[in-house]
Amino acid sequence: MSATPTKPLAVLAIDETLSMLAAASIEATRDAGAFYPQPIGVLVGLPTLLRRLQGGRVYSIPVLIVSGDPLNAEGSVDRIYAVADDVALVLRADAYRPSSYRSSSNAEPLPAIELLVTVSISEQEAPL
Repeated sequence: MSATPTKPLAVLAIDETLSMLAAASIEATRDAGAFYPQPIGVLVGLPTLLRRLQGGRVYSIPVLIVSGDPLNAEGSVDRIYAVADDVALVLRADAYRPSSYRSSSNAEPLPAIELLVTVSISEQEAPL
C-alpha cells in the first residue's frame, strides 16, 4: 500500500502566496536559482513558522521585489515602488522596506523592496 505524498504546510503557504499573486496577474517565482529580474522580478522566499494553531499553522513569508537596474534613475525607482505597491495590495501587507538581493550570478547585490506576508494554512488544505 503506497501513501500519497503530502506537501508540508510551509510549502502550501508558499503555494498560496504564489497563487494570490498569479490571480492578480503578477508574475512571481520561488525558484531563487533561476531568478534574475528583467527589469523587475518578484521572488517568494522561505516561510518562518510564527505559531501553531489547533488545526493549522501561521507563517511569515518574505517577498522580494527586485530591480535588475540600479535605482539611480527616477524611472527605475518609480517602477520598483509601483510593483511593490501592487504586491502589497494583493498580499494585504501593511508595510515594506528597502532591501537588497544577492544571487550567485551577481557579484553585487541588487536593489530590492521586502514585504513580510502573513499566511495561515489549515491542516485540511494538505492533501491526504
